[in-house]
Amino acid sequence: MPLVTTGGGTGKNAIQYTCVTCGICCKGRLIPLTVKEAEQWLARGNDVAILLEAFSLSSGGAQSPEYQHNASRAGKVTAGDNNLNVIAIFAGNALNQCPSLREDNLCGIYEERPLVCRIYPMEINPFIELKAENKICPPESWGSGEIICSDGEANPPLKLLINQSKQADVKDAAVKVEICEFLGMTVASWKGDGLAVYFPKRDVLLAAILASGMRPARSKSQWAVRTDNLELRHQLQGAGVPLAHEDASDYIYQAL
Repeated sequence: MPLVTTGGGTGKNAIQYTCVTCGICCKGRLIPLTVKEAEQWLARGNDVAILLEAFSLSSGGAQSPEYQHNASRAGKVTAGDNNLNVIAIFAGNALNQCPSLREDNLCGIYEERPLVCRIYPMEINPFIELKAENKICPPESWGSGEIICSDGEANPPLKLLINQSKQADVKDAAVKVEICEFLGMTVASWKGDGLAVYFPKRDVLLAAILASGMRPARSKSQWAVRTDNLELRHQLQGAGVPLAHEDASDYIYQAL
């Protein structure tokens, strides 16, 4: 468990952490990437998945800090007569294990590793509190080593990286959605209800990324939402949001 200190200028609830090179955080997951990091990941010969989630431009909580945070990471799309926010997450495929994880459990691209790897185990989402019990790191990782968080605040180097990650999310938001539209990936899950996950061919996605910003303007694509939630389906249909068929083969849908 995290070491809690009250003196020495570290503040209350100081969390100490040290990487024990167990490699567990490099396995069984998708690793969120910036557009540039996705380009680099693909250029190394590795695969990138794309997760798409939509949510309304106007909702009861539209003025809440959490909504504003999510909206800043989203591109604007058209779905029927509606405009929606869509967050596109480009993620390195490490569902087996990260392709850059060496046999000694060290990172083979340590100096070029993605921002999320540099930030881990700190949370990037400001609405998620860092808790050791929510992490997969072994107990010996906690309670010694560097103080990574104190009074809920990341230490200065980590805070800088977290801010870089947030800035990249904002900068890349529309670009990622444009890439998805170009590739015909226009079915999204509804945020908090499920996940729509695409596994595009490596060379196709890399070419689309390299050409982004150089393509002529195109008419807006029409988007649809995939959900198996009957109540949500009725709500979306009532609002005029197109619903995707349940037998699609170009993406995987996972209800939450």
